Amino acid sequence: MNQVKKVVSIDHGNRHIKTINHAFPASYVETGHLPSFGGDVIVYEGKEYTLVDQRMPQKTDKTQDECYFILTLFAIGKELSGDADLLSSAATFDCIDVDLLVGLPPLHCKEMGARFKSYFKAHGENICFEYNKTTFNVKIADVHVFPQAYAAALTTRDKIVDANLVNLVDIGGYTVDLLQLNGLRPDMSVCTSLYSGVNSLFQRINEQVRAKGAKNIPDAIIEGILRNDRKVLQSCSGERIQLVLSTAERFVMELIPGISQAGLDLSENQTVFVGGGSVLLKEYIELTGMVANAFFVDDVCANAKGYQLLYDNRSGLR
Repeated sequence: MNQVKKVVSIDHGNRHIKTINHAFPASYVETGHLPSFGGDVIVYEGKEYTLVDQRMPQKTDKTQDECYFILTLFAIGKELSGDADLLSSAATFDCIDVDLLVGLPPLHCKEMGARFKSYFKAHGENICFEYNKTTFNVKIADVHVFPQAYAAALTTRDKIVDANLVNLVDIGGYTVDLLQLNGLRPDMSVCTSLYSGVNSLFQRINEQVRAKGAKNIPDAIIEGILRNDRKVLQSCSGERIQLVLSTAERFVMELIPGISQAGLDLSENQTVFVGGGSVLLKEYIELTGMVANAFFVDDVCANAKGYQLLYDNRSGLR
């Protein structure tokens, strides 16, 4: 059998899936062979799936069903489809061996790493799926699990290499993962997760909206308001905008002390904020005045890129 090997790095978030080159919602629906109107489509085992911009139920264990496997197929399809050399030579090989680079919160790497590996490898030697009408035959040859947040921080190593102690704060959809670096090495004695991701902010906003007898504000609209998106702001009432902004401000004013209480010294050490939630709440974090030396990694794909760095320089963290 003719085979070719590819490495695909994937950050499996609760709100978004990120690869080195792409970011997309961590949510899909089975289409039932309906037109996708230009959206990405996966066909796998006789079923068609398309991505949708809506939140799936939060999962503390992403191996409990096939949801994150289907999302992984989307990620693999996106990355392989962007490889022009691979597509041009596809007829010369039968199967693509894929090394998956994935991550977990640092606190969970040891406990759940083996389960995460088994989850991806359990779907068989030969995975045949169609992505946007291109058929791929893939074998998950190996799975490498790396620590989130630490991986993202490595993409900005030149910015933190001179610091002795560095706080890492990864604000995601479901959790806020905290880790301290001592001389660029993880200090697992200062490592924890808070269940205070931005999904809880969105829930808090909509609790207030429903209390006023109105319908929920879609996540995309809340994000647009927080990002100061002009089109979104023009479509919303002043009252709705103020509700979102004031709730976000209060949320961050509660979050930052919670991070300090978890063991990170935000008043002295350099603090690196990573993750989509950090990008979304950057302005509010800076306005608190509680973080003395903050650096924000604005690239939402930083974890995926960090996994690739760790894979290329494998010297212990696997």
